Amino acid sequence: MNFIRSIKFQFTLWYLLVLLALLTALSVGVYFYLSRSLHQNLDDALELRSMEISNTPPILESIWQGEFQEELGEIVILYFYSGNQLVNVSPPGISISLSDEFIYQAINGKSSFTTIETAEGEESRLLAVPTHLNMPGLPLSTQPGALIIGRSTKQIDQALHELVRTFAIAVPLALALAAGGGIFLARRALKPVDKIAQTAQKIGEGDLSQRINVNTKDELGRLAATLNEMIGRLEKAFQRQKQFTSDASHELRTPLAVIEAESTLALQKERPPSDYRQSLEIVSREARRMSSLIDQLLTLARADAGKEQWNFAEVELGELISNLSTDVEILCQEKGLSFQLGQTQDLVVKGDEARLRELFMNLLDNAIRYTPAPGTVSLSLRREGQMAVVAIMDTGIGIQAEDIPFIFERFYRVGKSRSRAEGGSGLGLAICRHIAEAHGGKIEVESQVGAGSTFSVWLPLLPP
Repeated sequence: MNFIRSIKFQFTLWYLLVLLALLTALSVGVYFYLSRSLHQNLDDALELRSMEISNTPPILESIWQGEFQEELGEIVILYFYSGNQLVNVSPPGISISLSDEFIYQAINGKSSFTTIETAEGEESRLLAVPTHLNMPGLPLSTQPGALIIGRSTKQIDQALHELVRTFAIAVPLALALAAGGGIFLARRALKPVDKIAQTAQKIGEGDLSQRINVNTKDELGRLAATLNEMIGRLEKAFQRQKQFTSDASHELRTPLAVIEAESTLALQKERPPSDYRQSLEIVSREARRMSSLIDQLLTLARADAGKEQWNFAEVELGELISNLSTDVEILCQEKGLSFQLGQTQDLVVKGDEARLRELFMNLLDNAIRYTPAPGTVSLSLRREGQMAVVAIMDTGIGIQAEDIPFIFERFYRVGKSRSRAEGGSGLGLAICRHIAEAHGGKIEVESQVGAGSTFSVWLPLLPP
């Protein structure tokens, strides 16, 4: 039952049906072509024989006298009028019933063919041609008559019958051989599909390390390669999900532990109001940190699910950068840093102004956080071709070269210098990259340890 439902069986069945239709059409075509050719050859032979006899007076005279020797299987008859009566001269033992119209047409000068069935039950092909008789005893010197030439179609019928028998044996035999070959080829061609199915059965959420071992270069090989790539992406996605869950749990565990410890300590015994105030400040700080982390997690979760709400409109980047510089300058002054607003241009992009502001503020906040005093933070806007480039530079601690390819990954931290003590969650740069890519742009970073970093945000300009 499984084999009948398999693709191999269906493939072989359709193959056999198509082959049967082709063989049947070929057999019918060959049969009718051969039948027509053989009957045409017989008609041509009768015409040549009739011309030979009718154009040779001695042969006509021998027929008249009853001395003519027909060829094997041949029929030769003369018809003419004697007075008003139609008479014939035929060999002994030949008795054929012909229609008067068939004979009259020949006597009147029109040749024609007909097929009759003899008394023995065999078919014969007859040709009636006009002829002129000049024999002693005829009422006219030249008597119009009809020469009937005929031959049996027995040999043609036998040849066609043998052809049918040959087809009746050859077609089923060819189908049987084709069925065996079709099943063999189908199994061999679809063997990679079995491997794909077997590998797919072994793959589960807990084990995505399995790969389909199909090394052909055909469609199935490309399918296997595509499925392997998909499985690889799924494996990486599950690994990121597990890592994301683990990192999120770890990040949330720390403020929860602090809140629990402070609450327990404050409730153990009576304390002065100042101690309660200090404990509440710690709890509030950790709660704000958890709230910020949860907001960032929700942002990334909505991004992964494709359910973010974007309000795209024309955004004047120059005006946005100028507004940001006021807030950033205050933050720099609080930490003892210098702020420089570099070159800006009136550039327009299509984007969500609030999300772009979040993008730039995250990068500026990082620059301020990891730049020790007295240091400098710079902000500039320029045009590069059809792109607007917002550059955020600092003279901070910098990033090691081996860490740069990973800094935009979620929860990735660059050594102890960027620990949780700085207040970061490891999600800010991941959100920045997501916002830039959602606007059709990108983020690039150049950094040198001890010399600072430069983050460049590239955004496509709105066509004029």
